[in-house]
Amino acid sequence: MPLYEYHCEDCQADFTLLQSLSTNKEETTCEHCGSSSVNPQMSSCVGKVQGAPRKGVKPATIDDYPNKTIFNLPKPRHISEI
Repeated sequence: MPLYEYHCEDCQADFTLLQSLSTNKEETTCEHCGSSSVNPQMSSCVGKVQGAPRKGVKPATIDDYPNKTIFNLPKPRHISEI
């Protein structure tokens, strides 16, 4: 089951829930105040690719991207920072 992050508009709390894919996200309520005014937040994820890297292929650098300003975005907040 995936983790979903939410923000409560009423009490301003950020919280994470372990929910099934079949759960109706619109029925989610705040675990702190019980409000139904919650908004899903963007979450980051990590994937691991197994196998050996291809020979002769170097890792991508900032210079390889056409829009370098995308790397100037603020770092996302993580639930552990709250």
